[in-house]
Amino acid sequence: MCGIAVLNKIILDTDPGIDDAIAIILLLRECGERVELILSSYGNISIDHTTKNVLTMLSLLNMDIPVIKGAHNPDKDRYVEASHIYGEDGLGGLNVDVPTQNAIEGDHLKITYDAIIRAGKVDYITVGPLTNLALLMKRYPDVVNHIEKIVTMGGGINMGNVTRFAEFNIYCDAQSANYVFTNARNLALVPLNVTSTVAFHLDQIKEIGRLGTNLAKAMKKILQENYNACVRYGKSGSIMHDSTAVLYYLYPELFSVKKCGIEVDCGEHYGQTMLSDFRENITLVLETKPEILLNKITECIK
Repeated sequence: MCGIAVLNKIILDTDPGIDDAIAIILLLRECGERVELILSSYGNISIDHTTKNVLTMLSLLNMDIPVIKGAHNPDKDRYVEASHIYGEDGLGGLNVDVPTQNAIEGDHLKITYDAIIRAGKVDYITVGPLTNLALLMKRYPDVVNHIEKIVTMGGGINMGNVTRFAEFNIYCDAQSANYVFTNARNLALVPLNVTSTVAFHLDQIKEIGRLGTNLAKAMKKILQENYNACVRYGKSGSIMHDSTAVLYYLYPELFSVKKCGIEVDCGEHYGQTMLSDFRENITLVLETKPEILLNKITECIK
């Protein structure tokens, strides 16, 4: 059961991606009955692959939740995918059967807006680029009255992972990120500074594989691939960026935070997230307890 008290419906905006796949497991295992809609996005790989990967995860979990294909690219078309990290399919070559569920066809912004209005109040979790959410807020300005909270994995204070200034999700569409950070009423930002500390080591990944279920075997494979990619780039293990954001949503008591404003550089240092005094509408996540988070991920896979 969720560790949070207010039980709003949830919109999940995601671009799987290995770490997104683990985040999906976490959210759906903990409170899948409240996930109203999953909105896919370009990001780690192309929109067609990310949408298929959402459906694949639902098949592995034996769950049926509406999925809609979202934005194909950012407005400024600066997008560079991360298949060199996550593999051509985005899931480290998982190669499971094609899912039987299909994504909803149609205007993704209208369908998402209508779902939010029907729910009355929702929480919106983003673990990919912020293009979908920015477009939604621009077309339907009143939607902010129906989004209780936004939790976003993105950015880094004085650090990046695409450039030395910029984190991937923000770098994909800095303009949209800046719009959301400026106009959101209640947004929690979970940056690289925190997520980079939450990483599975090889022995922990092998332990997951020994659980023996189809889901555990699939997760062991993609975590192993992610571990290999992360180590190639000098990291200590398989980093759980997006899962950390979902765990903040579920268990905020495990994190320290501060209120601030956030601006995004759309110029020379494109995608850099910076502290701002302009408006203190952002809850910036500062620290967590990595081993507790890793244990919670493992328990969900069990």
